[in-house]
Amino acid sequence: MLTASGGAGGPDTVRRLNLPRPLRVEAGDDGTPRRVQHRGQTARPGRWRAVVQVRERYRVDDRWWTDAPVSREYFELLLDGGLPFTVFHDRIDTRWYAQRDG
Repeated sequence: MLTASGGAGGPDTVRRLNLPRPLRVEAGDDGTPRRVQHRGQTARPGRWRAVVQVRERYRVDDRWWTDAPVSREYFELLLDGGLPFTVFHDRIDTRWYAQRDG
């Protein structure tokens, strides 16, 4: 059994989980991230961290038939210090986002 978290809302309250957050990224000419401004768990702007490795790169195009299409290019990265990090470039609004895991 789960206890109440103390937050607003009751047992029927719906929260969206795993929402992406805007992120500053410096990318190379080929669109691959070279550095990201990682803030960790704080609300303050974070320090710039170098991308050590791009583990995977893939594109998602979905809902093209609706008024809210999705077109994103995802990058699974390894940052300096060994931190795994997933980001995506929204090809519609041209902004970068951090995709939180879990």
